[in-house]
Amino acid sequence: MNMLTATDARARLEAAIGSSDDVFITDAVDRSVRLAELADDIRSHTCEPFLVEAEVMAPGFPFAKVGERLSGYCIAFANGYWLVYQPNADRFLCFWGESLAALGAHGVFGSPLSCWSA
Repeated sequence: MNMLTATDARARLEAAIGSSDDVFITDAVDRSVRLAELADDIRSHTCEPFLVEAEVMAPGFPFAKVGERLSGYCIAFANGYWLVYQPNADRFLCFWGESLAALGAHGVFGSPLSCWSA
């Protein structure tokens, strides 16, 4: 996996953070306000990128089956949510777990806002 610098991670995150077609927001919530809140929350929890690994859990991914292991660079985390970027695939994923040693990947991938809102 290519090494990811903090500058590269921030640039890729900012380039992708405007994408929101895959974010589900109910009609009862103002979409633009919610998207701005999500973007602000991600930005407030960004970190120096570091390599993380998770076991694929149900329902799995189109590109990885349950039981496989996925890795990528954590670029933001809070409250058991880990926003992960895979530079080789140019893909964002969400890992879950309280412990870095026992993260799970439950099939959530897409835009950073979609991953963070899952």
